[in-house]
Amino acid sequence: MNEPQHHMVLFHHAGGNASAMNAIARRFSPQFDTMLMEMPGRGRRRQEELMRDAGRIVDDFASRIPPQGRLILVGHSLGAYMAYLLAGYCRSRTPDRDIVLVAMSNDPIHCRRRFPWQELNPESQQAIWHFATQLGELPDWLTQDDVLRQQFIQVLAADLDVANSIQPESTCPLEDVPLLVIYGEDDPYLPFAPSRWCECTSGIYRMESVPGGHFIQSEQEQDIYDIILRFIADVDTKGKDS
Repeated sequence: MNEPQHHMVLFHHAGGNASAMNAIARRFSPQFDTMLMEMPGRGRRRQEELMRDAGRIVDDFASRIPPQGRLILVGHSLGAYMAYLLAGYCRSRTPDRDIVLVAMSNDPIHCRRRFPWQELNPESQQAIWHFATQLGELPDWLTQDDVLRQQFIQVLAADLDVANSIQPESTCPLEDVPLLVIYGEDDPYLPFAPSRWCECTSGIYRMESVPGGHFIQSEQEQDIYDIILRFIADVDTKGKDS
């Protein structure tokens, strides 16, 4: 009998699109069936309206999740929250499903900060742009093109609304979902290790750091790959021993 398929589902950061996770997905494609999730209003889904409500995005993503097989949910920044919410969604509907969660580069979901920009105006747009530039160097094609910069600000503002819309009941600790947390040692968004992620699951938990900042750089990819594979192997070993 064939082994159940292992699906790795990847979730991008705020203001980005699915291509931000392409390099990580390629590294894992020999081991897993990789799947890139993309929020509406950008990338391949640019013709769709932006969504500002986390619940609607969870419903959208859940309809695309493979119904069977192991799920390895990998999220970066805002994507870490979307992966967490999907893990909870899937666990509530299929209590026995094998789910592993990898959360990268964000506050623990129950300790998340609230973003203050309620509407777009010149002042808030400037503040959102400043927020983005503080997280890391933005590409020249974005900083030098007024139209693209404005589009980026609109997408990022919508995504920050998504983070604000997460409901407290959606952040309850996950039941028996192994959780790996990865953060950059020089991430300006995380001046301290996000250690309270340990409160977010009753399953196996581990936190690891990698050199670098908030965004995933090519020199971090091998470390991230190794850390995730090692965690999955340890989860499997402990599962056999229990």
